[in-house]
Parts: sequence; C-alpha cells; structure tokens
Amino acid sequence: MNFTLPTIDVLIIGAGPTGLTLACDLARYGISHRIIERSSSFNTASKAKAIQPRALEVLDDLGVVDSIVRKGVVDLPVRYYNADGSFVDKSSITVAANANLRSPYPDPLWIAQFDVEASLREQYARFGGQVELGTTAVDLSQDEDGVTVTVETPEGIRQIRTRYAVGADGGKSHVRKLLNLSLVGETYENKRWYLGDIRLEGLDRDRIHIWVSKEGMFGLTPLPNSDLFQLQATISEEIEEPEQPSLELYQAMLDRRAGAGRVRVTDASWLSIYRVNVRMVEHYRKGRVFLAGDAAHVHSPAGGQGMNTGMQDSYNLGWKLAAVLRGADAALLDTYDEERRPVARAVLEDSTAKIGAVMGNDTDTGKLSKSLSTISDDLTTGLLVSYRFSSLSRAATDSPEKGPLPGDRAPDANGLQGRTFEGSVFDLLRGPHWTLLAFVDGSKSLPDIDNSQLHVHRIVRTQLQDADAIVDHEGNAHRAYAAENNELVLIRPDGYVAMRASIEDTKSLLDYLLPLLSKG
Repeated sequence: MNFTLPTIDVLIIGAGPTGLTLACDLARYGISHRIIERSSSFNTASKAKAIQPRALEVLDDLGVVDSIVRKGVVDLPVRYYNADGSFVDKSSITVAANANLRSPYPDPLWIAQFDVEASLREQYARFGGQVELGTTAVDLSQDEDGVTVTVETPEGIRQIRTRYAVGADGGKSHVRKLLNLSLVGETYENKRWYLGDIRLEGLDRDRIHIWVSKEGMFGLTPLPNSDLFQLQATISEEIEEPEQPSLELYQAMLDRRAGAGRVRVTDASWLSIYRVNVRMVEHYRKGRVFLAGDAAHVHSPAGGQGMNTGMQDSYNLGWKLAAVLRGADAALLDTYDEERRPVARAVLEDSTAKIGAVMGNDTDTGKLSKSLSTISDDLTTGLLVSYRFSSLSRAATDSPEKGPLPGDRAPDANGLQGRTFEGSVFDLLRGPHWTLLAFVDGSKSLPDIDNSQLHVHRIVRTQLQDADAIVDHEGNAHRAYAAENNELVLIRPDGYVAMRASIEDTKSLLDYLLPLLSKG
C-alpha cells in the first residue's frame, strides 16, 4: 500500500455549494488546502433551485455574484390548473426583501444548484484551485497537531495529512459517521415527494405550472439557463410503498393532471424520491474536524434554505480558520458551532412549519396557493440572521442600544464618495479583511493599527480637510448604522457588526480586535 503524507492546512471533503464556498474563501486568504469529491463527475441534478439575498451577498464578496445573476431569474409567476383544464395565474411565490434591510440583492433568484456549483468552480479555478474528483474519505484519525484522512482514489488508497478537516459531504455524510456524530431529529416517512429534472414539450417556460387534485400537488418549475423543468409531486400518505420514479411514471402522472397528450415528457436527467427530514447534529465540531451544510443539518426544502444555509456555514467558518492558521487565538474556532447551530435550529423550525402547510393543503388549489404565498419572507432571505448572542458580539459600556447591534448583519448604504473612492458600504467591506467605519470628524484621530487585515474608513457628512475621508453626502450610511458623531463600528470579515464604541473608547475596541487578527 502506497501512502503519501502531504501537509496542508485544511482538507475540504465534498464539492457541493458548501464545500466550494469554503474553498473559494480559503483560496483568497492564501490558505493551503485541498477539496475532494467522492463522485467521479460534477453534479448535474438541480436539487436546490433558489438563491436567497444573504447568499447573494456572500457570493458578491467572493466575486461570483455576476455569474449567478446572469444565469438566474428573479420572477417566476405561477399558473394553477383546475381539474377541468381552466387555470388561474398568480404572481411569483418569492418576494423581495424589505427595503429597510438595505441589501443590494433584495430579490431571491431562481437558479439550479448545478449552475451555482459551476459558477463557484469557475471562480475557484481563477483562484488557482481544482476539485479532486473520485476521491472518497474512508477513514480519519486525529492527534494534537492535525488530522490524517485516508482516502480512496482511482490510483488507490492514499493518506492526506491536514491541520483541519471540514466535512461538507451532504446529508449522508461519511465524515459525520466517522466522527460518530448523529443527526438528531425526525424523518417524516409519510411526507414524500417525487422529484426529477425532465425535458418536455407543450408548456411555456415563463412560469411555474402547478396542478392540484385529490392525488396531491404536481408542479413543474422551469430551470433558468437550461431546457429542463424540475418536477415536484407530493406522494399521498395513503401509499405505503410508492412506485420507483421513472419517465413512464412521471408521464402517466402528468397525463392524469393535464390531460393525455397535452404535455409530453421527452427525457429525464435526474429522478428521485425525497423524504422530509428535520435533523441536525448536536455539535458542529469534534476536535480538528468540522461539519458544514447538509452534513450538519437537513430540513425540508420550504423557503429554499438548504443550499443557502450551507454556504453561510462556510462563510462563517472560512475567515475563522484563516485567522487561527495565521496565529489568532484558537478559541475563535469554537464560535463556529456557537453561532451557526442556533441558526440551523431556527431554519429547521421555520421550514418544517412551512412544508407542513404546503403538504397539508396540496389537494385544494385555493389553500395551496395561499400556503405557497407565505413560503418566501424576510426570514428566508437570510438577512435577519443575527449573532447577538455570540461571544464575539461585543458592545462597549457606553454604546447606545441602537441598530444594527453587535452580531447583526452589516447593512449596505450607497452614495459614498471620497478622493479615490465612489460606491457603497459593501464596496468597502468586500474582501478578506476587517472593516472599521469611523463616523468621526477630522478633529479626532483614528485608531492607528499597523495591520493590513483592518481597513479603516472615516465617514463624514461633509468634506473636511482630511483628504482621505469618505463623504456620506445623502446621509445613507449614517442612517443605515444609526451612527452618532464620533462613533466606531467594527465589522467582521463575514459582514457582521462585531462591536460599536465611542472614539473615546478605542482601547476597548483594540483589546477586543487584536487577539482575533492573524499574526502573519
């Protein structure tokens, strides 16, 4: 048996959206890593089909959002068909985020998971990375210095030596099993769906098509940037053993709903049965190994949360791994579980309630339409995710209780202009660094920190003698941050407010920040 023991900082196991997000993030930090995928080819199944506003903000920071926006579609109206062939047209079941949340991407996008993965891989390649296909983690062991992962490759058994490992290998995660961690929760055996990616003739691609009958709901969603429709059909709870999915079965189901011969299924690239699972692990970390995405939590598809939550897991973990690997306090890694597990629990509760409403009304057009209209809301956007409870969220003793508070997502604000800058707050945040927004006039000196990981920007209402100040001409940034004069707002690399303090309390801010910065 031929063993090789390359030493890297992070091994990512699984190359879906969760793993690829982490790979892109680590690559831009310059962290040595590898990403392996057990499949011998890239995913071609649609699976998830929506990107939410917060995930779009993450993709913006990683340099991927333009590709995603080109491929996706904002609005897909819905046509509900009655048993007699008549239909009712309704607006899209997705809704824009509340303007008060101040996101440059308020609209959820319809887009297939395979397109999201392709865009992330393209960006990863620009960073110089490449996914290692056909490589399966079959065993792992840990010690004080790192993790040894045994992998099976087309060339045989190998070993990879890494300081940390991240299991992003899906709901059937082998990494999770190797760690002896269980998904705790419930599988709803009687709540099942037929799924599939199909090609067909006879339907327009400018809307979602839904038939409702005593058999349940049968829906077809056109997948943007392709000639595919994603099929979703509820399976009656009265059926103990559903038929195996097939082209013939799906055609027969469609004939019963739409009428024989009206819509013809010509091809299928993915066929599946989905059972609603509501489960999560009790710990996201065991030693030097972390879990992310579906490996750590699985839930219903209601609200389009699965892929989005996994990507945000990685975005939370990436900067922390990079900082610790470069000398920051190792306790920073404990905050990954502390922050992300409560988020997953909230998502599980919300998506379970929403899928229950949909499946409980899947035989009545009016009730189903009403249920689906509540699927998308400000909670599903991800913009309301907050870490106020986190040990990383710190308020100085004199900091007023006004938003956004430490732990809240940092909002965007446009209309900023400086001597060499014109843009928005998000333009200042973009990149792998901490940001200090100093709403401080020119009479006060700003914190002097000789560290490239912190970008300091003085935000003023009118131009001052300080040539490097950024002018908030319309007051958008001051309003977005409810900023008082001479106030500092410290923002983490993942775009969350870490601390608010007066310029007079700069010491508290530095005492908080310096242990979290990389030393290299």
